[in-house]
Amino acid sequence: MHQAVTCPACGEGGLDVASYDSMMVLRPDVALFSLTCPRCGAKVSSLQPIPAALRDEVRFAAIELGAGMGQG
Repeated sequence: MHQAVTCPACGEGGLDVASYDSMMVLRPDVALFSLTCPRCGAKVSSLQPIPAALRDEVRFAAIELGAGMGQG
């Protein structure tokens, strides 16, 4: 599933969370994404499900950091 965000500053649609500037993982399936709008340069933040294409990357980072991702 493609996760898209709309810029609140200029209305540009279709900002892809997979092109994030930063991601703060809150749960194994949800993160706060920060993006830069390609149209106006505004910083945009959005709470979104983590796209399937990024889940392995998130899981690997959690293992490297010893974060556990809620796994016991």
